[in-house]
This record gives sequence, structure tokens and C-alpha cells, in this order.
Amino acid sequence: MSVPGKPKLNWVHRNNQRIGVAVADSPNGPWKRSDSPVLDISSDENSHDALMTSNPSVCQMADGKILMVYKAVGKKNKLPAGGPVVHMVAIADSPVGPFKKYPDPIFTFEGETFPAEDPYIWYQDGKYRAIVKRMKHIGHKRIFSLVHYDSEDGIKWDQGKYFEISDRTVVWENGKTTKFEHLERPQVFMENGEPLALLCAADSLDVNNVRHSFNIQIPLKITKE
Repeated sequence: MSVPGKPKLNWVHRNNQRIGVAVADSPNGPWKRSDSPVLDISSDENSHDALMTSNPSVCQMADGKILMVYKAVGKKNKLPAGGPVVHMVAIADSPVGPFKKYPDPIFTFEGETFPAEDPYIWYQDGKYRAIVKRMKHIGHKRIFSLVHYDSEDGIKWDQGKYFEISDRTVVWENGKTTKFEHLERPQVFMENGEPLALLCAADSLDVNNVRHSFNIQIPLKITKE
């Protein structure tokens, strides 16, 4: 049974998620969706993505191939939740696949079963880069933040030089600050190969404990080192 005011997770829906692809000649459509997933679960019951695949982020690689980082859930932990929840890499010659999966999970932390979510990846200045929602577990609490990873090849990822990007605090033009309940689903707006703004979903609770959700755009100033 669900608890009033607390969302109930539909495990059947969650565990049947797969990554699909749709193709169109124009953003206005018409779109043609593939009847089968472009990235399905693995048949090996011990694989990191034996239960579900979802939340893909893709970018074009330096050699023209398509790099995908996706959320994967295995069956090693008790069902229906399964787990651990990790991120994996897959590469294809085309956005419609087929994708070759790589076996090692990324964005991991020792002893944590769900350390990160919602990555956004892009290629800039000779490196693949990712902004990821970090979920740090302290006791029974989860502390959310945004963090940065770099990769030379898109397969092996390391923490960026400036790893911690945001603790969910935003400084407004007038100098005031707001710390949101959530600051997540990061996307980077690019123009002429340069990042101009960080786009995020955010929410806050008002005095009546009503949740308000919205999108915000944070201008970026890039300093070359």
C-alpha cells in the first residue's frame, strides 16, 4: 500500500524500462519509433543490466561514432528493486545501433548501491565530459549534488579536477541564494562548441509544504587553463 503524500513506485513499470530510439527528418516529425529497444537488457543474469536499461545520454564521438552512457540495474540484489544501480557505456556507428556494451560500470563509489543518476555527456576540447547527479549516503540520509567527470576515450571515466559542481545552491542576479530540495537532470546548452548554460530541473517546498517544480538556466563562464 502507498503512504498518503508519498509516491508509490510501480516496480513492474520500472523493471520493464528499455532504451528505444525514434528517427525523423525534422524535429517537427513525423517520428518513426523502432519496434524493439535500441539497447535491451543483457541475457546474462549476472550482468549489471540484467533487469532494466534507461536514462540514456548520448553524444557524437571524435571519430563520428555514437557514445551512450546509460542507467543499468542488475538482479544481484533482492527483487523487485534489484541492483546495484550503476551506469554503463555503449558505443555504436549510428544512433540506431547496434550498440556494443562495455562491461565495467562507471561513476561508482565503493560500498554504495545507487551512487549517481541522470548523467549528461558531451565532447569538448579533446575530452568527453559528464555532469552527474551524485547521491551521497550518510547514515539513512541521501545528500544530493552535481559532480563532474572526464574521460579520454568515453569508456573509462575519472573525477574531474573540479569534481563538486553544486550542492543545489543557486546564486541569483541580485546576490540572494536559494538551496533547492533537488537540482537535477542536468543538461548543457552548447553554441559553436562552447557551453553557455547549465539547465536543470529544480524544486522547492513552500510554507505549506507544497512542492513546486520548474526548470532553471544557470549561465556558465568557462575559464581555460
